[in-house]
Amino acid sequence: MNRFLVVCFVLFFSGVVGQQRVHVNAATTLLGFPSVGYEKGLGKRFSFHIDAIGSTFNRYHNMPLKFLIITPEIRYYSKPELTGFYVGGHIGGSTFHLQKYNYANSNLYQKGYNYMAGISIGYVYAVSEKFALEAFVGGGTIQSFYKGYDSTTGVRYEDADKFNKSGEWLPYRGGVNLIWKI
Repeated sequence: MNRFLVVCFVLFFSGVVGQQRVHVNAATTLLGFPSVGYEKGLGKRFSFHIDAIGSTFNRYHNMPLKFLIITPEIRYYSKPELTGFYVGGHIGGSTFHLQKYNYANSNLYQKGYNYMAGISIGYVYAVSEKFALEAFVGGGTIQSFYKGYDSTTGVRYEDADKFNKSGEWLPYRGGVNLIWKI
């Protein structure tokens, strides 16, 4: 995981040519899950994008709800100048302390980390020279490593030696970004 973060930061701060943009996901931010991103052009049609989303809540329905997801992505745009339709490939990671969707209405929650790999599709519409709007969705595989706990006792409910594991294919990205070109 540490090597993954080092590679992301090297790409993030590299001096490649191209425009730079800051993204704020209005949809998730209004729901209490702020998401910010940074995009740097790698030419007329390619870019490197990285975003982070997290929870501002500590609990929801008396269960833990804390997470941080970081997702770097390489994008290819159908039009020059990084506008129009795009497709992107990403590999991301997260840390979480929450109740997974398939444990709703129980006293069980999970604490661990995961990695994700998948694709995103979206459309960027330039509103002006400095601002744009982006609608996007994405998904792929999520591979999780976690320990499960009973919230009433604090005791692990599963018998895995180190971590319990799960893997799903899910949609896990989406929203409407407000983009500022810097």
